[in-house]
This record gives sequence, C-alpha cells and structure tokens, in this order.
Amino acid sequence: MFGQVKWVVPVLTILIALVTGCTGSENAATNEMPEMIKVQFVVPEKATVQEPVALQIKLTQGGQPVEAADHVQFQVWNELDGAPEQALMTAEDLKELGALDAMEVDKGLYEIQHTFEEPGTYIVQVHVTHGAMHSMPKKKIIVE
Repeated sequence: MFGQVKWVVPVLTILIALVTGCTGSENAATNEMPEMIKVQFVVPEKATVQEPVALQIKLTQGGQPVEAADHVQFQVWNELDGAPEQALMTAEDLKELGALDAMEVDKGLYEIQHTFEEPGTYIVQVHVTHGAMHSMPKKKIIVE
C-alpha cells in the first residue's frame, strides 16, 4: 500500500500543475487591458442664448462605435461659476448635481438637448463609463 502512495503523489502533483497552468494562462488572456474608449465631441463652438442646441459625442473603442455604453452624462456650467465637485462620483451622484443622461441617437452617437439661459463661456463635460473604462473630457462653448 505504501508503494501505491509513492506513485499517486507525483501523478496528482503533475495533474494539479497542469490544471493551474491552464487556468493561469486563461486568466492572463482575460486580464488583458481592453482598448481605451475614445470620446469625440460634436458640439458647436458658439451657441445662442435661449435657442436649443444639440450636444453630442461620438464614442468608439478600437475604431468601432460603442453601442449601449453603461453611462453617458453631460454636465454644463458657466466658466465663471467654477467646476462642480468631481471626486469619485457615481452616475446617481452626478445626476443629483444636475448632470443630464444622454440618449443614444445612432450607433456610438450620444446626445442631449440643452438651452443656455445666459451669455458667457460654458464648460461641457461628458462622463462616459463603458465596462471598466471611464472618460471625462471637457469642451468650451461661447454663448452669445
């Protein structure tokens, strides 16, 4: 019986090594960093007070449109008012601060309609979350 144990232990060790080796290489393949998302603003340089304007972004990843992103929200504020707080906020937190949820109007194209109430220089910041990726680019718009 003792001779059989000597034989079983090395076989079990090899099997365990093979199983963990395969699992490890599968994890390495799935832990690869996905390609970054790219956000391209499609907004006018200037807008007119009291006239609705479309604020849009094109969202791509690996050159392909990103459909059904997890969250796309726009924040708009007057440059003179200073930026709202941005510390590790959830989509719900941003909404409480006035961020607007964008609608997907075409493949990878997200939009809100916004009307500027007063003239000035405004900052438009979009918060995009897709999978593990998050992007928060800004763009200025002059409102006359």
